[in-house]
Amino acid sequence: MRVMRAIAAALAVLALGAGGGAASAQENWKLGSIMQPPAIGATLDDEVAAALTGGSKGKVAVERQFVANEQEMVQQLIRGRLQMGVTSAFGFGVAIPDVTVVSLPYIWTSDAERRFVTDNYAFPVLKRLFAAKGLELLAIHEAGYNGVFCKSECSTPASIKGMKARVSPNAVAKAFWSSLGANVVQLPMSELWPGLEQNLVLAADLPFPFYATTPGAQSAPVFVTTQHLHHPWLYAANKAAWDGLPANERKAMVDALPNPNAVRDRWFADESSKVAAFTAKGGKVVRLTDAQRAEWQRATAPALQTLVDGMGSGAKELFHAIQQGKAEFAKRK
Repeated sequence: MRVMRAIAAALAVLALGAGGGAASAQENWKLGSIMQPPAIGATLDDEVAAALTGGSKGKVAVERQFVANEQEMVQQLIRGRLQMGVTSAFGFGVAIPDVTVVSLPYIWTSDAERRFVTDNYAFPVLKRLFAAKGLELLAIHEAGYNGVFCKSECSTPASIKGMKARVSPNAVAKAFWSSLGANVVQLPMSELWPGLEQNLVLAADLPFPFYATTPGAQSAPVFVTTQHLHHPWLYAANKAAWDGLPANERKAMVDALPNPNAVRDRWFADESSKVAAFTAKGGKVVRLTDAQRAEWQRATAPALQTLVDGMGSGAKELFHAIQQGKAEFAKRK
């Protein structure tokens, strides 16, 4: 009887192995992101994950995974602990500083210019910069323009002087706030909200749709539409994991991704609705005129030139590509 039970157990193990063969053919990939519902960014991330899964015909099942610290997420992605990740140029900037060029203060003269130049001139250079760090850049979508938000009135550059302001850990953010005379405090995103509540910082900057879904909308309810820098939303894969997929499968997954301009349009439509809801509940949105916004641009222009002068070769290549694209866009207009 003991022998018969042993044989039965062995047969059960074999049966489980055979039954799991189909399941083991599917790879489960995590897409690291700071976004969480109800932010539209989380919805868009989920749609990208579903598109990639569908493009692979289910061979790669991609699912968004919340990671509160952008820099930690990028490191996990580079090390292969996450197969995919998405964040802004600032988020990737800790590992790939040159990519923050696309978010230099007031580098874009219009949204139409930014879309054209990003997709046609910046994207190829960004792919090479990502590849050098073991990452595959898959798509550039939307994360909006930063505005300044604070716990009190801060609608002019002069009002920022001496104010304790949170900066993300990159040179572009530090240059922007320092040029305004702020008392800069470097904090990861996960520490910003308690920092505001405890008055460790009194101001910061984020795109409005993200800001509106965070505790910052309550603790710092004044938002100023400075639009001083733009955040492309950069989807990337660990290159070793990505290259391990068949070429036709990789192509099908990329081809299945949503159209970038359609995503951009949805982002800004959501922003408009969130601004309306925020002001209806008593939040204050200071809508700057072009002339008022130009004051912010003039205040930060010297910092921009200093950043450009001190850039490395990769950043200069990207900056040059952007200038070429801007010139081509101007001709087309």
